[in-house]
Amino acid sequence: MTIRPAQLTDIPVLETLEQLCNPSPWSTAQLTNSVSAAQHIWVVDLPEHGIVAMLVWQKIPNEAEIHLLDTHPAHRRQGYAQQLLNHLFQIVQAETIDRILLEVRSSNMGAIKLYKRNGFENCGLRKSYYQNGEDAIIMEKRC
Repeated sequence: MTIRPAQLTDIPVLETLEQLCNPSPWSTAQLTNSVSAAQHIWVVDLPEHGIVAMLVWQKIPNEAEIHLLDTHPAHRRQGYAQQLLNHLFQIVQAETIDRILLEVRSSNMGAIKLYKRNGFENCGLRKSYYQNGEDAIIMEKRC
């Protein structure tokens, strides 16, 4: 298993992964802009399967924000999302970051459990945030 930065050549795979994982997937342009801009995209790249997970995050003054954490449905519950979070936590320790923020669908119990196991706490709610009217739970982890 390799965790590496995404490259522009990865965009078609990332787009497919995003469509499999997200009811409101990011567009090709959003993913391309993230690879090229201040947002970071890391991928889990397996020799036998290729890219199976990705984390999109951004550093803002004294904070980090997780935008996406996707794992291919066939590779869930194998620790890839946890490995990406661990990688982020290592980076955060080396930088001046006070907290990590994220938004998660209120129905995404698997993700909520993962985040809570990693020290994230609920800190707000965005009513009807997603296109389908679902609420977003805002979570934070103090560093």
